[in-house]
Amino acid sequence: MTHTPANEMPGTSAVRNPRGVDVKSETNPRVFEVTFRMFKDQILNGELRPGDKLLPERELSQKLGVSRASLREVMRVLALLGVVEIKPGQGAFVRKPDLHMLQDFFGLVLAMEPALYEHLLEARMAIECRAIRLACRYAGPEVRAQLIDALDKIQHTVDDPDLGAEADFAFHAAIVEASGNKVLKLIYEAIASHLRRSHHERREAVAGKPDIIDSLSGDHVRVYDAIIAGDPDQAEAVLKEHFVLAQRTGRS
Repeated sequence: MTHTPANEMPGTSAVRNPRGVDVKSETNPRVFEVTFRMFKDQILNGELRPGDKLLPERELSQKLGVSRASLREVMRVLALLGVVEIKPGQGAFVRKPDLHMLQDFFGLVLAMEPALYEHLLEARMAIECRAIRLACRYAGPEVRAQLIDALDKIQHTVDDPDLGAEADFAFHAAIVEASGNKVLKLIYEAIASHLRRSHHERREAVAGKPDIIDSLSGDHVRVYDAIIAGDPDQAEAVLKEHFVLAQRTGRS
């Protein structure tokens, strides 16, 4: 029989999980954190792989030190994230997550943190600076064609903030694509909506300023030429100059 200490309310039994964290199973907001951390650790160390079946609910709740009701809620969240598949009558199974779903979730979280907007733009610069170095080695004919197409659209959309912003975004996204690095691409795509907003804001900021537009459009050509030349140091330097000029004039 389970003994409930006098200073605890019935139905909120305090337990200690395997990591030594006290958890009030029904109400503690760290239940998800504790469960998710264990799940993640077991995947990282190879104990769990896609297709593996998780322990039965009763055993798993005892192992984690959380109530079965709390565990069910955690499993529902993991299922929504696409990392667990719950099969009625069979149990819960590890599944390979849908990266697009995780991208959407990450993008949503960032959208709810407007204070991070400037940090996102800084992260974008870091991603592109690394990507352009890799692009100098790995850019193939298909990606080069994408860059040329984006350059052409940049030149022909100087008076259209919407189409122009999309052309700008497409050019910079093609640089990341050319890197061949799937993780850089994953992160970049996750913040794509924020980057499109940035391009649009900067396009509007220089509307009616042809000298600035010509200068920045020429920057894109210089960036492309540096990639084709295959010199990573020069390519990164040109891209950084472009970022500095864009920040000063309000457009990238």
